[in-house]
Amino acid sequence: MADPFEVRIRFTSLLQHLDASVTSAQRAASYALKNRDMDEDLHSCILEQLERNNMNVRANILFFVEHLCDLAQRENHLDFVQMIQKDIIRIIDAVAPSDGSGATNVKLARK
Repeated sequence: MADPFEVRIRFTSLLQHLDASVTSAQRAASYALKNRDMDEDLHSCILEQLERNNMNVRANILFFVEHLCDLAQRENHLDFVQMIQKDIIRIIDAVAPSDGSGATNVKLARK
């Protein structure tokens, strides 16, 4: 079993370095599913990174969340999907805040 601290650090790094490519999102989603036994910790990493990063990274994380949910459903690990569903308003608010700072992300967030 992997060291939980190392898994969090590696996953956080993957989230911080996401770009708009499908490959980047799939790599992070695969890592999360590979470490599914730490799903609650990894979900908290997602929320933390949404609060700490710039709007471009937040948009990339939202794109990643879609890939994570798709992969989690295919692998029948619905815990990730349920956690995302529970926090979807918080996620959308981080990507497209009401103060207008994420106006460019509104279209993506609505999708």
